[in-house]
Amino acid sequence: MSAVVAPGVVSSTSTAAAHIGPPRKGKSLAAKLRSRMPGIVSLLALLGIWQCAIWVSNPNPLIFPSPGQVVTAFFEATRDGSVWEAAQASAGPLGIGMAISMIAIPIGLLIGLSPIADLVTSPYLWGFYALPNVSFAPLLILVIGFSTATSIWMVVLSAAVPLCLSCKDGVQTVDATLVRAARSFGGRRVSVFLKVVAPCAMPFIASGVRNAISRGFVGLLSVELLIGAAGIGGEVIKSARVYDTARMFAFIFLLIAIALVLVSASRRLEVWASRWREEVSI
Repeated sequence: MSAVVAPGVVSSTSTAAAHIGPPRKGKSLAAKLRSRMPGIVSLLALLGIWQCAIWVSNPNPLIFPSPGQVVTAFFEATRDGSVWEAAQASAGPLGIGMAISMIAIPIGLLIGLSPIADLVTSPYLWGFYALPNVSFAPLLILVIGFSTATSIWMVVLSAAVPLCLSCKDGVQTVDATLVRAARSFGGRRVSVFLKVVAPCAMPFIASGVRNAISRGFVGLLSVELLIGAAGIGGEVIKSARVYDTARMFAFIFLLIAIALVLVSASRRLEVWASRWREEVSI
C-alpha cells in the first residue's frame, strides 16, 4: 500500500533523495571572505611588524629595506617590463618541463601493477627522490651547458620522480576486493584497470601532480639562482649583485606569490579528483 502524503507536507523520502551527495552550491561571498580573513590578518600583521622594526632599528636600506621601498621597487620593475619578462622566461621552461614530466604518470601506474618492476625500480626512485634538487644542476650544466634546456630538464628531473612514486603508491593501495569483484563479473585486465584501478588511483595522481609542481618550481629556481639565467631567480641574483635589496625582495615576494598560486591550483585539482570519496549524506 502506498503512503498518502497530506498536501503541503514534504515526504521524508523525497527530502532525503533531494539531498543525497555533496551540496552543489558553492560558498557565499561572506563565507569566502571569512575563510580568507586569517591569512589577510597574518599578512597585515607581518607587514606591521616589519615596518615597526624599521622604525625602531633604522637599518641601512641596502641591507634591510622597508615595505614601502619594496613596493616601490616592484612597481618600478613592472613599469620597465622586468616583471613580465622574468615571469615569461620562467613560465616557459616550467610549462615545458611539467608537460614532459607527465610521462611519469603511466610509468608509475605500470610499475605499481608489476611487483617485479616495483622491486627493481623502487631503490633508484627513492634514491633520486632523497637527493636535493640542486645536486642535479652541475651535471646538467656540464652536459647541456648554460641554456634554456638546462632549466627544462632540471624541472623534469625534479618533478617526474615524485609524480612516478605517487602514481605507483596509488595503484598499490587499491582495494584488492574491488579488483576481484570486477574480475568475477568477467572484467578483463584492461577494463579492470580503466574502471577500477585508475579511478581509485586518481587522488594519488592529483596529489603527485601537486608535489611535482612544487618540486619542479624549486628545481627551476635553483638553476636560475645558480647560473643567473633569465627568469625570476635570475632577477634576484642580478639585484643582489648590485646591492639593490629592495628590488631583490620584490622578486622574492613575487616568487612566493607564484608558488602560492600554483599550490592553490594544484590543491583544487586534488579536491576535484577526490570528490567521489566524499560521504553521501542522507
